[in-house]
Amino acid sequence: MSRPHPSSYKTKNWPAYNEALKQRGSLTIWFDPEMVWVPPPTGKRGRQPQYSDAAIQTCLTLKVLFGMALRQTTGFVESLLRLVGLNWSVPDFSTLSRRQKALAVNIPYRGSKGSLHLLIDSTGIKAEGEGEWNARKHGGAKRRVWRKVYLAVDEATLEVRAVEITGSGVGDAPMRSSHRAATPSPGKRTALAQERGPKHCGLSSGSAARSGDAGAATTGAVASRPK
Repeated sequence: MSRPHPSSYKTKNWPAYNEALKQRGSLTIWFDPEMVWVPPPTGKRGRQPQYSDAAIQTCLTLKVLFGMALRQTTGFVESLLRLVGLNWSVPDFSTLSRRQKALAVNIPYRGSKGSLHLLIDSTGIKAEGEGEWNARKHGGAKRRVWRKVYLAVDEATLEVRAVEITGSGVGDAPMRSSHRAATPSPGKRTALAQERGPKHCGLSSGSAARSGDAGAATTGAVASRPK
C-alpha cells in the first residue's frame, strides 16, 4: 500500500504573508492611568500596604509573559512606566515574592450574549514527592499523589470561567454544581456541557493563555507578546 504524499502549498499572497510575519514581532503594552496602583487605607492597625493587588498582579503577569526574574520584572515595569509618563513606584523583588504567595488572582471575562455554554473538563496531575525519588533511586514502593484540575471554558469566547483543584477522590458529578455556583452569570440561564477525556485539553490550554493576557486588562495593563 502506497503512503500518502503530504500536501504542498505555494505562497501566492506574499504581501499579506510578509505582513503576518512582521506582526509576530509587534508588541503593544498600555497602562490605564485610572487604575488603583496605591490602595486606600485599610483602617486596621499596623503598616498599610503600599501597592494594590492590581499592581502586584500586573507585575507578575509581565513576569510570566516574558519569562523574567523578579528583579528583571521590577526594572522592566519601571521602564514602561517611565515611557508612558506615569510617576508610580514599582514594587521591589522582595515585595513581589512575598505578595504572590497570597495573591487572589483576578481572571476577568467578556460577558456572553444570551445563554452561557460551558465546556467542563478535568485532567489529572501527578505530584512527585520524596517517595517517588527514593523509589527510583533505591527501589521500593512508590507513593503517587494525584490532583484533579477542573476547567470550565466558555464555548463562545474560549475563556476559562472557573478553575478548581481537588483530590483524586472527588468525582466529576459534584463539580458541576460547584462550577455553576462559581461562574458569574447574572440573570441568565447557564447551560452545562460536560465532556470527558483529554480531547479538550488543547482548548483549555489556549484558553488559559488568553485569560492570562486578559487578566492584565482588569489590573490596568495589557501586554501582547509575539506569537
